[in-house]
Amino acid sequence: MVALLNPAMSAIFCVSLLTLWRHQRHLTYVAIFALSYAIRTLCFGILTIAIAQEYSSLRLLANGLVLLATALLSIALSSRLGSRPQHGILVTIGVITLVALYFYQFVEPSLMARAVILNLGLAAVCLVMLVDVAKLPRRSPVEQLLFGLVAITCLGFLLRPLIFQVPGIVTDQVEGAYWLIVSISDALICSTLAVAIFAIIAVDVTDGIKSEAQTDVLSGLLNRRGFETRALDALARQTADAQVMMILSDLDHFKSINDRFGHSSGDRIIRTFSDILKDKAPRDAIIARLGGEEFAVLLPQGQVAAAHHFAEVARSVFKDVASSVVSDEVTPTASFGIAVARKDEGLLALIDRADRALYRAKEEGRDCIRQAG
Repeated sequence: MVALLNPAMSAIFCVSLLTLWRHQRHLTYVAIFALSYAIRTLCFGILTIAIAQEYSSLRLLANGLVLLATALLSIALSSRLGSRPQHGILVTIGVITLVALYFYQFVEPSLMARAVILNLGLAAVCLVMLVDVAKLPRRSPVEQLLFGLVAITCLGFLLRPLIFQVPGIVTDQVEGAYWLIVSISDALICSTLAVAIFAIIAVDVTDGIKSEAQTDVLSGLLNRRGFETRALDALARQTADAQVMMILSDLDHFKSINDRFGHSSGDRIIRTFSDILKDKAPRDAIIARLGGEEFAVLLPQGQVAAAHHFAEVARSVFKDVASSVVSDEVTPTASFGIAVARKDEGLLALIDRADRALYRAKEEGRDCIRQAG
């Protein structure tokens, strides 16, 4: 029964992960995790037959599959973290481990040597995973959980061969004792890592739902709710050395362009302007479409000159390219209003001052930039 525990658990987790992936196709790493558990299922099925029938070649195949399954966990984790998978290192670990296993399986048969080699190979793959997680500048609670579980798993791989050093255990008993330890420890590894994997997926799905609720579909920018959430956080972190800048922008005569050339042209104008804002804004900028043709950009650590430079670049680039988006008969433009956050100033008050500066830009001819006093 213990021998059937691992393939059964792996199969259940594989099917569960595949089911999740069918509903969250953008989470590619979930499919890789599922493939890892599928290979684990095959591995333990083959291993059960190999031990029962004493097929040496099947044992080597099973060892290769468990290495592959563990390497896929590393690749899936790299995909989840947005880092580059260490394919070269993983292949090197796999080749060295399999060559050594072949030697101690067919040239100089030794169960103890094979146990040490395989577990060192698995521990090395775990170290690759630990390095990936350790590189993160900030780890979420679920990533810290995964780091801890992988570290414990790595330690478990290193300790398993110590069964051969237990005093008083006879040769006939050691193989059975070792495989019992392997079966139980792998069942624990399989289940605990699965818990961490499902926790990661749950967090990612939840974050995705939150992101969708705070994103404007047409522009791909934040909507008002998302902007206010992040802007409030930026204001709370404001220091005397780094002022917060609020930039509001409005597309000039947008309604008349919509009426004259159609809503599809208006949508293209909005997407074009949104892309310009994303392309020209600093990396830490918070950019949103507040509604209609009104946009907001908050610079959390800006200077007045930098805010004016960004607004001027966005204004001039938009004026240069917008005609090609709609028609040569019209030149769409944008107006900008800038406000520098005052000490202890609330978000609504800051937006109101930037809005008044934007209104002045509209009153003074449009296609220009004005700053609040």
